[in-house]
Amino acid sequence: MNAHAPIKPSRKISLSLSEKHSHGPLSYLEMGNPAGETVVFVHGFGADLLTWQLCLVPLAATYRLIALDLPGHGRGASDVGDASLVFMTGWLKEAFDVLDIASAHIVGHSMGAKIALGFVLSHAERVKSLSLIAPAGLGGNFHLDALDAFLGGDDAEALARQLLGPRGQNLGASLTASLQNAAADPARREGLKALLGNAKAYGLALSPEGFDWNRVMCPVQIMWGDHDRLIPMPQAHRLPTSAPLHLIEGAGHLPHMEASATVVAHLKEFLP
Repeated sequence: MNAHAPIKPSRKISLSLSEKHSHGPLSYLEMGNPAGETVVFVHGFGADLLTWQLCLVPLAATYRLIALDLPGHGRGASDVGDASLVFMTGWLKEAFDVLDIASAHIVGHSMGAKIALGFVLSHAERVKSLSLIAPAGLGGNFHLDALDAFLGGDDAEALARQLLGPRGQNLGASLTASLQNAAADPARREGLKALLGNAKAYGLALSPEGFDWNRVMCPVQIMWGDHDRLIPMPQAHRLPTSAPLHLIEGAGHLPHMEASATVVAHLKEFLP
């Protein structure tokens, strides 16, 4: 047997749990090419790491892929701390340490993209690039009614309709079931309420003046569904002038699920 034979990339999606994180169990999946560049996927509010499953397999031959469950989501810890961006970016930094990620390309969706923006400001040396999908944190409109109704009365079906565009209508039933499961545990529901409350108290923007893109030194690309009814694309002055902006036709707030092939194509073109 050749001891130096290269390790074959893994296309199998398997979930892992680490007890080494100080804020409780760290739920993650790791797959792909262990010799490739590391790409970390950070999901949005009310989702979990499996939201990325349609994007992972097509990238597995080239990249080391890691998807995380954020606090209060998925199989990870229920503790969301004070639900602040500082807490979440500190949690992400420790997750990088636990998983031996020196630096990575980050793909973030919605709240996950907002956390990625906060992370690049506090730990720039650990971020090689940002791919932001329907990012929160840039200001503009944020339609909270469906989220309030979901957490207040478990109206998951209405929230699913709000999240999906024309291309994603076939996902309605499965998304409704996933949302119901996300808020079924009372502790997790309270965590989600705390995260949403923090967004309300401090606004959607990371700064009242708008995000200062001059503080971001790494390459950035942005993707947005042209039918996003939760966080419609903000005014042009809130977006980086030098970053590619991809409008995904027919997609709502979940382009990585509704139009995964399009999102993967943009990732392949952007990542080294």
